[in-house]
Amino acid sequence: MNLHIPDGYLSPQTCATFYAVSAAAVGYAFNKFRKQADEKTYIQLSVASAFTFIVMMFNFPVVGGSSAHITGIPLITFLFGPMASTVASSVVLIIQALLFRDGGILALGTNIFNMAVAIPLTAVLISKLLEKLGLKNEKVRIFISSYFAMNIAALLTAIELGLQPLLFTKAGKPLYFMYDLKTTIPAMMIPHLLVVAVVEAAMTVLLYSPLKNFVAINAEERRGVVS
Repeated sequence: MNLHIPDGYLSPQTCATFYAVSAAAVGYAFNKFRKQADEKTYIQLSVASAFTFIVMMFNFPVVGGSSAHITGIPLITFLFGPMASTVASSVVLIIQALLFRDGGILALGTNIFNMAVAIPLTAVLISKLLEKLGLKNEKVRIFISSYFAMNIAALLTAIELGLQPLLFTKAGKPLYFMYDLKTTIPAMMIPHLLVVAVVEAAMTVLLYSPLKNFVAINAEERRGVVS
């Protein structure tokens, strides 16, 4: 199971709710981002978005015959800040859904919330918490923050899917996704806890240090994330 939820797995009520929440979150992020960005930032962020698009296309085989994937979103968050990361990641997810059918169109709001909103927000909050707790090592903070952010995204996906057969049934049969939380949580969390989030966190740490000096703008926001 990967983070991209296809159409048919979620109820219309669930899709509509997450469309509304994600639209509000992305709109807020875009308004904040455009006040700080200049032409150079847009160019750099476009390159970073292309990287995110590519890494999301690579899936890891996981137990049960399904697959999981890294996102590149924590790296963009630490390089450009959470607002830029939310905007850029949302654009990537929209393109994937519309052109490559990677994630459903009706489920797009949910996929944006799980990845483009939750991952940057979680990474920022955990990084700031670790800083307050006195963790000085930047690389360790980035690794831990990226690891937890990816697992939060996986957990949200598992809960959204696992609640479907509990909330939406007809004559005792699920209308949409058929597996409950007892199945979806371990199916999503085990591969992310053991493999996917570890790879994502390691990649983020490995690439952040050599790339951060080339990202000239949003430095103030970035410092608020990693220090």
